[in-house]
Formats: sequence, C-alpha cells, structure tokens
Amino acid sequence: MSHSETLSAHLSRLMNRLAARRAAWTRPATAFVSQPEPRTIGSFARGRQISSGNFLFSGHLLQSPETNMWDLEAPDSSFAEDLHGFGWLDDLAAAGDLPARACAQDWVWTWIDRYGGGKGPGWTPDLTGRRLIRCINHALFLLNGHEVNDSAAFYKSLAQQTIFLGRRWKASRPGLPRFEALTGLIYAGLSLEGMESHVDPAVRALARECESQIDVAGGIPTRNPEELLDVFTLLTMGLGRIVRVGADPQQGALGRDRTHRPHPAHPAPLRRRTGPVPRRRARARGAAGSRAGQQRGQDPTTRWIINGLRPPQRGPDQRHH
Repeated sequence: MSHSETLSAHLSRLMNRLAARRAAWTRPATAFVSQPEPRTIGSFARGRQISSGNFLFSGHLLQSPETNMWDLEAPDSSFAEDLHGFGWLDDLAAAGDLPARACAQDWVWTWIDRYGGGKGPGWTPDLTGRRLIRCINHALFLLNGHEVNDSAAFYKSLAQQTIFLGRRWKASRPGLPRFEALTGLIYAGLSLEGMESHVDPAVRALARECESQIDVAGGIPTRNPEELLDVFTLLTMGLGRIVRVGADPQQGALGRDRTHRPHPAHPAPLRRRTGPVPRRRARARGAAGSRAGQQRGQDPTTRWIINGLRPPQRGPDQRHH
C-alpha cells in the first residue's frame, strides 16, 4: 500500500469518526413508521452455536462460553468487521430461544454503550448500513421485555447511524460496500419517524449505482457470484421497502406526482436493471445442479430474490397508477 493510500484511509477513518460523533448530538427517532418484519434469514444451528459461545467468523473460531462478544480479542480486521456488521443477529433471531434473545439483547446494548459514540472499527458506511438493516429487521426480537430507557437508547442509536450514513455514504467504495450503505440508508429512512428526508437522495444514488455497476445482462464488475447474490439480496430488500411505502402517493415521496408521472426516484428504473440477474443466476445454478445429478431448478435464496423483485399484488379496493 502506497503512502498516499495509507494517508487517504487514515483521513477517511477520521472523517467517519467525526461524522459519527456529530450524529450523536442529533434529535433521535422515537418510533418505527410501521412494525418491522425480519427480511434477512439466518441459520438456526449457527445461532445456537453463537449463543453457546462458539464464535466462528472469517475462518477463525473462538470458543468462550458465557462471554460478551465485545470482550473478545478479534484475531484480524475481517473478524472485527463481521462482529460490527451484526450479521450474527440474523442467526440469533433464527434460533429464537431465550438464550439467543438474551445474547442478542446484551450484545446490541453493549455495542451501543461501548461504541455508540463513534468509537471502534464499525463506523464505516458499509458496516453501518449492514448493521442498521439487521437492527431494524429484528427490532421486535430485541425490544421484547426491555425497559423504556433501553428502548430510547436503541432508537437514538438507529437515528445516529442513519444520520451518519446520510453524511458519509459517498465515502464508501463503489460496488457492494456502497450498495450496503445506500440500502441501509433507504431502509432506515423508510422505517424510522423523522428520517424520511434521507430516502429520495439515497434512492436516486442507488439508481445511479445500479446504472454504473450492473450491466444490461445483469453482471457486476467483479464477476463474483457470492457478491452478486449479496448485491441483489440488498436490492430486493430495498425495493421491497420502497414499493410497500411508496405505492400510494399519500404515504411518501416515492409514488407519482400530481401529473401521475413516476417520481424520478421511483423503483421502476431499479427493477428494470436488476430484473435479469437473479433469473440468470438461477439458470446457471440449475444447469450446474443438473450436471451434478441434482434436480434442476432454483435454490431457495434465488427464488426468494426473484419473488421479491415482483410488484405486490393489489386488491380491487387499492388504487392503480
């Protein structure tokens, strides 16, 4: 790594830290616009393993029963990023038992107390977007049984992270990190009271990112199939939130204007660009499965993505645009 790259990375970390601390002084969100629903799927078995003290992240296994996750000494930066990205929250929610819930609540509130002021390696745009999505998806799982003061700290943290993303998403690297940052910002803006002003700019930016990073055949520059799946899982979640909130122009800025023309940030352009990719991936996986003697078809994750990209069915009493 050259000296200029090292200096640039140091400056970016400094700006992230300052933006996080500034965001801590902002007015917090007080509630969700609607009841959150889990849209990220974890592993039951992995959730049981984590709650029993087996921490397997980025190829490293740390066994430390009855230990707070944030007291672990991360063996490398990738391990620390996995912790601060909160992907483990999907697994604990999938397990769903009392030990898993207790771990999830303890570790989330410990993170807020220890790192919420802008400290630690978790204050990057991509990790913040990843973390926001998990916290919102599993909010009911986390808030169940908590006191009012704890809930207030949780909402304040979500608002702080949203405002941080609104200021710093442009510092994320193009590709998957920027998709994570922008999807997290959209997700939070549509979910939290008082954060809706972030939605339109983020959707416009996401549309531009799709145009620059996804070709007409549905490919991405890295050609990495797992990264491709991550990108389109994120886009599916973001599109789903936009469609549910923006289907009626009275519910948000993403519907149609008074002339009944699509809003510039309407999800239709995103869907046109993203539509071919999961189907192409499904065909590739189906052909590979057929060659291996397996049943030809789609894996569950790809099928979920394809279904998620379809507009919701409207009842006869709902207005059409």
